[in-house]
Amino acid sequence: MALHKDIKDLKIALISPRAVASKNMIRRVQPPLGLCCIAAGLRAEGYKNILVYDTLIEDYDDVRDLDSGSDMISYGASNEKIENKMKEFKPDIVGVSSLFSSQVSQAYEVAKTIKNYNKKTIVVFGGIHASDKSEEVLNDEKNVDFIMRGEGDYTWSTLIQNLFLEEGKLSEVPGLVQRDGKNFIKNPMAPLIHDMDALPIPAWDMVPMEKYFEIAMYHNPYVKSGRVGCIMTSRGCPDRCYFCASTVFFGHKFRQMSPERVGEMVDYLVEKFKIKELQIEDDNFAVNPVRVNKICDRIKHHKLRITMPNAMRADTPLNREKRLDMYKNMKEAGWDQIGLGVESGDQKFVNEVVGKRLNLEEVTATCDLAHKAGLLVHTNFMMGFPFETKKSRDLTIDFAMKLDSDSYSLSLATPLPGTKMWDIVEKNNLFHESYNFDTGLPTLVSIKPHDISDVELKNLVENTNKKLNFKASQKRQAVRDKYKLLKSSVHGDRKYMDPSSASIEIDKEIIPMTKVLSNEGTHGTENRGVARPEVAEKDKN
Repeated sequence: MALHKDIKDLKIALISPRAVASKNMIRRVQPPLGLCCIAAGLRAEGYKNILVYDTLIEDYDDVRDLDSGSDMISYGASNEKIENKMKEFKPDIVGVSSLFSSQVSQAYEVAKTIKNYNKKTIVVFGGIHASDKSEEVLNDEKNVDFIMRGEGDYTWSTLIQNLFLEEGKLSEVPGLVQRDGKNFIKNPMAPLIHDMDALPIPAWDMVPMEKYFEIAMYHNPYVKSGRVGCIMTSRGCPDRCYFCASTVFFGHKFRQMSPERVGEMVDYLVEKFKIKELQIEDDNFAVNPVRVNKICDRIKHHKLRITMPNAMRADTPLNREKRLDMYKNMKEAGWDQIGLGVESGDQKFVNEVVGKRLNLEEVTATCDLAHKAGLLVHTNFMMGFPFETKKSRDLTIDFAMKLDSDSYSLSLATPLPGTKMWDIVEKNNLFHESYNFDTGLPTLVSIKPHDISDVELKNLVENTNKKLNFKASQKRQAVRDKYKLLKSSVHGDRKYMDPSSASIEIDKEIIPMTKVLSNEGTHGTENRGVARPEVAEKDKN
């Protein structure tokens, strides 16, 4: 496709589509990190006209019922608003992120809207879902011209050059998928990016950061200041959990930024946007504990409040004394809470099915060590796995109830394309009859239960979430203070207790919210040290 102007003057739009959620879920919104990384890469190559358009922040309050489910919604800028923006910007090419499978229907709507604006405008899809289901996407939505699989930081520049220059060859674009009659041409993927320090700082200046600060409903919605920076300091995860789609996109090789580069990124966010809090979105932040300690030393002078919405391993580093030292360094640097991926309380299931290779005793020990360092702990569990039994569910509930965690997320297992769990569900025809990509959410039953009804399973998960979080709320004042940080109502969400509601119902008992948030019964628990002295004593020996 020959250009009649300088290629660097091309107009490139990168769009994040509307999100899909259950009516009772928090409507999260934060800068689209992947698109900001692509935009930064294009800018570094000299492209001058780049638009990053996040529909969620452009019209956060446009909430609409979805046809696919009575309690399902989508939110973000309407098709009309998107089309008006395209008429104003006049893009030559549009990239649409389909990060999650639950967003793909909304991404299709964006593609239709772009072609409605101008049929000649090129539409390219990227993200985790499009990377794994590229042929399916091109079959399902004729308004999508190309798929770009994998990391796009550098490959987007290659795509544009080969699309718009006369001598360009699409066969040379890494990760490109295109139609060839009734067939498809899939180019080899680009090598994973290993020099993470060479990547430019994400183009946060291209999105309306003040709007995100004002709404303040991030991945972790418990914020003291709305001025939050969301970053990733590494990509890839060595673990092979059978439900996780992140490694399908980022691989298993752990690729990390240096502590100094992380520090430069945080410096920029503090100086440019005056952030007061930091949320680190890495899939497995503590793979390299030495790096963690150096990052702490590098950024602690900013005195930020730091949390990690995604979970880290509970056994890193393996030496518990060094683990405690790392947690102390994190606390000194501003960390308020860590998250742990536990998944199940059934040790055999964790080892042989999930593939996590995690000794559950380390989860118990880590909760004690983190508390000793002054950190809160959030733990993640799941139910509703393929062929899951009552015994396994009971082991999970029992383990979680005994665990000294400060908050919990118990989610319903969701099959994600590209994962081993998806293959098991597909092979055994275990998709729930109501399942589609829109309804693939952690609040809904996606997999046919083995020995329990779908209604009973959903009720069990919702009730257990409330029971676990109520139990946790009675232990430490810091936990109750955290609940008070929620800026808006989340009444009905599977795991959040809404301070503005009058009560919560657990095991058919109505518990006043005043009791949840009161100081009653907390004497002697705030600074009591470890919860399991026998574990702490074992560490000394």
